[in-house]
Amino acid sequence: MITIATARSYGRLDDTTAGDLARCWNAAYPIMRKLVTRKIDGDRRYIAEHRWDTATGSPEVVFDVPAPTEAAVRRSLHLAEALRRTLGQLDRGTHRPCTRSPQGFSVTSAYWAVRDVLPMTGINDRDLSDLYQLASLLAYISDGLARQRDAEHATA
Repeated sequence: MITIATARSYGRLDDTTAGDLARCWNAAYPIMRKLVTRKIDGDRRYIAEHRWDTATGSPEVVFDVPAPTEAAVRRSLHLAEALRRTLGQLDRGTHRPCTRSPQGFSVTSAYWAVRDVLPMTGINDRDLSDLYQLASLLAYISDGLARQRDAEHATA
């Protein structure tokens, strides 16, 4: 759960924007966590249930549609686990976009993470309005920050 202070740790947000961001993040985080955990559980279950033919790299079951390779499923699982870890770090305010960055909440990293969660949604998922509202707010903030940086660089 992030607070206004956690959101402000990014350094470029005013109190109103940070408050809106904290409210939206805290409302959307449980559904994001649920979606990513569902993806991880599904990939793990798929790996456990399928034995891949080592010669072709595909499952032994024959379908009309090509089944994913073992490498593709394992890569998908790895990316989902990394995404869940990033979401947790952002929620705790301990995320580091790079090794030299201080710990805190990163608007850019949050925007990337939310964009990675959106494809995991399905037509039958509920409570997605908070997720889409957060995505919209992060897009708005990111655009504003990019314009601000562009203006700073243009005058330098």
